Amino acid sequence: MRQRHPHASDVRAAPGLVARLSLALASGAVLASASACAAGDAGASELLVAAASSLREPLSATARRFEAAHPGLRVQLAFGASSVLALQARAGAPIDVLVSADARIVEELAREGRVGARGEIARNRLVVIASREAAPGLRGPGDLASDRVRRIALPEAAVPIGRYAREWLAAHALLGAVEARAVRTEHARATLVAVEQGQADAAIVYATDARLLREGRLAFEIPDAEQPRIAYIAAVLLETRQPQLASAFLAALRASECRALLRDAGFGLPAPDAAAEAP
Repeated sequence: MRQRHPHASDVRAAPGLVARLSLALASGAVLASASACAAGDAGASELLVAAASSLREPLSATARRFEAAHPGLRVQLAFGASSVLALQARAGAPIDVLVSADARIVEELAREGRVGARGEIARNRLVVIASREAAPGLRGPGDLASDRVRRIALPEAAVPIGRYAREWLAAHALLGAVEARAVRTEHARATLVAVEQGQADAAIVYATDARLLREGRLAFEIPDAEQPRIAYIAAVLLETRQPQLASAFLAALRASECRALLRDAGFGLPAPDAAAEAP
């Protein structure tokens, strides 16, 4: 029996802050539990950062460095689908900083008057991965609709990786064929895990996640001309309880130390002198 992947579900369902929301949002209660955990430590200040699941490793390292530079601070991290994290922010989750894998999500929150300072911290690209058995027969987009692929891991369209994948599939007139064999996943990392655990034969994932494959193979690269613009936007929530620390963390995400971590993880980087956007 295969063991559960450590990132199979970054955000889990539990009673609490979002209990009144639908099942799709129930997984967000981890934000409430993270906040409650830190609140129980009366001597520590807390910063709650909600981020796209594909950023787990570089953001975790950045959070540790930020804590070291701010004694007494605890940076609580919650990873999941950017769309779900944004819905949690709208529902009142005590998020201080949101890092989304889709610029549109942050733009919507800005129009709603929910975010202040924000800026791009990283970029990504799509690739196609497959199981060891299916990979040799996958050389191009048309092969995803062949008999070699019975199940394809694919999140809902609201999830950034789900939207990017669908746009690419639609451009090749393959969306209908792939949707018919889709295995639904929660977010980008869960999509990777679905292939690793044999729940799907193939998936369209971020290039950075493909680097973490332990069971499976890179089937083929997607050409630059077909790549969507995948930009990670970090934003300070206007209802943050720690505005100065939240702004400092945003600056840390755009500093050279974090850029090095992102680059080492395979992310593309925006221009180093790109200014953060004001609210």
